[in-house]
Amino acid sequence: MDLLLLSIAPGFAICLFIYLRDKYNREPIGLLLVSFLLGMAAALPCIFIETYSSRFLADTLFEAQVPSYVNVIMQSFLVIALAEEGVKYFTLKQFCFRLKAFDEPFDGIVYSVMVSMGFATIENTGYVFMHGFNTGLMRMFLSVPAHAAFAVIMGYYVGLAKFSLAKRRVYLLQGLLLALFFHGLYDSFLFLAENKTVTQYISGALLISGALLSYYVAIRLSLKAIRQQEKLSRLIHDESRLTTIDSESNAA
Repeated sequence: MDLLLLSIAPGFAICLFIYLRDKYNREPIGLLLVSFLLGMAAALPCIFIETYSSRFLADTLFEAQVPSYVNVIMQSFLVIALAEEGVKYFTLKQFCFRLKAFDEPFDGIVYSVMVSMGFATIENTGYVFMHGFNTGLMRMFLSVPAHAAFAVIMGYYVGLAKFSLAKRRVYLLQGLLLALFFHGLYDSFLFLAENKTVTQYISGALLISGALLSYYVAIRLSLKAIRQQEKLSRLIHDESRLTTIDSESNAA
């Protein structure tokens, strides 16, 4: 029971944090729950995508006699980050983006985080039950918040795309690519720190520092995105309230 609570607590805590930041026009609880569950469901196809794409890429790179560190980097970006952010983006775009309740840019962040935390909760549960309490504790402060940061960055641009027909494709692509970049960069440093060929020349501590730096930058960018969309949400709310007041005054 303790491991289960440790597995699911970070994701739920982050969902609650984002929900409470959406002060002016909160999304229906039912839609948030469905988004979370769809994120959990997206983990299943992701497993198959990662498994088969990883084998294909490894065989291709082996035949090309590519150095192991190149394999690590390409696996991080083209397999793990692409598969995980890809299924989350697909869920966000095909379900959340079309909702009538998605009626302001901040909603892009809200729904993106719900989908991502559903995915991260399933992933986290697997890791915690496989590797134990210490792994769960470490992932509580690193991996799960990292997933949330990538989701906020993606959701920020998805929210802009929803209300900008002229730049919709650009914003959608930008959100996906930035999430892929930070996810791939974070994983690359972590996996390179376990590569004996690389650590002969670069210390593992330095590589871990690189992962933490990319994590820090992603967190900072995500918090900035949240603050920006909060301000916009407040402006939209205030304008809507003033419009309502004016209409009621004219009617009177």
